[in-house]
Amino acid sequence: MTVHVGRLGELLHTEPWGGQGRILVVEDDRASREVLAEILTLEGCEVRAAADGAEALAIVQEWPPSLILLDLRMPEMDGYAFARRYRELPVQQAPIVLLSASWESAEAVEAIGAVEAVDKPFRIDDLLEVVERYSPCSD
Repeated sequence: MTVHVGRLGELLHTEPWGGQGRILVVEDDRASREVLAEILTLEGCEVRAAADGAEALAIVQEWPPSLILLDLRMPEMDGYAFARRYRELPVQQAPIVLLSASWESAEAVEAIGAVEAVDKPFRIDDLLEVVERYSPCSD
C-alpha cells in the first residue's frame, strides 16, 4: 500500500480532530461500499454510505461525519466535484481520505485537499490504520 500525505494531513497529525467515529463512505461500487460499511461498523464506527458525490453532499448536511473515505472516479458527481462543493458548505469540515488508483493519488491529494490517499486495491488493515489515525471508532 502506498499512502500519500497532503499538507492538511501533516497538520492533522499534530492537531487532533474534534469528532470521532462517524465515517462517510463515498464509493460507486456497491459491493465495495457495503463491505467497507460493514467492516467499519464492526470496528465500532457509525457509518453512512453514498454511491456518488451528490448523495454524499446531501448526507453531510444532515449528518456531519468526522472522516470521509472518498472514491475519485464515480458517475454523476465524481470525487473532485464532491470535494469542491463540500469545501463550500457551511459545515464542520471532516478530513478526506481518497480511495484511488496509485497513478492519480499524489496529484489528487493536493488538488482536493485530502489528508491522505490509500491506493486501490488496499488491505483492510491498512485502511483501518488510516481511519484510526483521523477518526478512531472505539474507545
